Amino acid sequence: MLKVIGAATLVVGGAPLIHACRGLVRDDLGAGDSDSVAGPALDPQVRDILYHASLAPSGHNAQPWTVRRLEPGRLVIGSAEERWLPAVDPTNRELLLSIGAFLGNLIIAARHHGYDAEYRVLGTTGEDRDILEVRLFRASALAYPLEKIRLRRTVRGGHLPTPLKADDVRALSEPFESHLAFFPRGSPAAKYLETATVEANRIQADRDAAQDELSRWIRFTDDEGRRYRNGLTPESMEITGLSGWFVRHFMDRPSVMKQSFRARGVEAARKQVQAYGGWLVVTSPNSSVATLIETGRRFQSTLLHIRERMIAIHPMTQVLEEAPFRDQVARELDVSGVVQFILRVSYLKRYPDPVSLRMPVSWFVLS
Repeated sequence: MLKVIGAATLVVGGAPLIHACRGLVRDDLGAGDSDSVAGPALDPQVRDILYHASLAPSGHNAQPWTVRRLEPGRLVIGSAEERWLPAVDPTNRELLLSIGAFLGNLIIAARHHGYDAEYRVLGTTGEDRDILEVRLFRASALAYPLEKIRLRRTVRGGHLPTPLKADDVRALSEPFESHLAFFPRGSPAAKYLETATVEANRIQADRDAAQDELSRWIRFTDDEGRRYRNGLTPESMEITGLSGWFVRHFMDRPSVMKQSFRARGVEAARKQVQAYGGWLVVTSPNSSVATLIETGRRFQSTLLHIRERMIAIHPMTQVLEEAPFRDQVARELDVSGVVQFILRVSYLKRYPDPVSLRMPVSWFVLS
């Protein structure tokens, strides 16, 4: 059966869907800057360093970072209030973890291009606009396969219920030293996290403020994706094929507020916690700005080594965002310190390429 809708032809009934069903992905836009915003002139190597830094993960893919160049080789990393997530991250705890991941990528890319990067923490709270000062000094290049940064992605689906090997758990734990606990599928702690994650998702889906915030970060159409270069596209939410085509053509912000959409989100979380290998729980001694930056940097270091092991890490943060779980989780898991990440971790049969959009460097570098 052949059905023609506008200019897109969909083949149904045994034949594969053609390209019309695929949504906008990162490779469609490339790593180059858009002509719509002219940022300050940057050395090409520094621009490449900042581009790779910007491939760090962030909540709702909001990409909250900003960069001010005080002088050549001296940068201030901050955040843009319009890219904060006050409904789910009111203290900017998760934002600071993302800035730490941004810093981790920056340091690696800087070394690759022949710079040492030294930094000091400027901010004292999550609301401070200026968070870090970074200085770049010429040094011997330390080559690094930057494709590891470019290929990093969050994978939500396709997790296998296979126990993780002991050497893989050790490798994932190494950057965190004593601040990481692993709970295998089937353990009491894992069962607690399964139940708590689904219930926290339900509570958050029922909160209008959180749901409205989510709706503002979904890029329903390809045109929106090209305009903003951030947020959640259907492809990045792993809504593909005909389902993705339907979302791009028939859904919008009011759709997210409907009970049916909220229920589908909770059901998706329920299915996700039915198939996985275990949970990684990352803690820290406290939640100071410096500690969150360092924890985020270590998290990014771990993410750069999981693809080669065919391991997926899926942050499931709702337990840390919703009461009563955020106040109980450390006690329930019997871990010391402050819980900063709850990560569903599994093996994959196939590792998909990254699809989440990225803003051009000139969009987050301030004059």
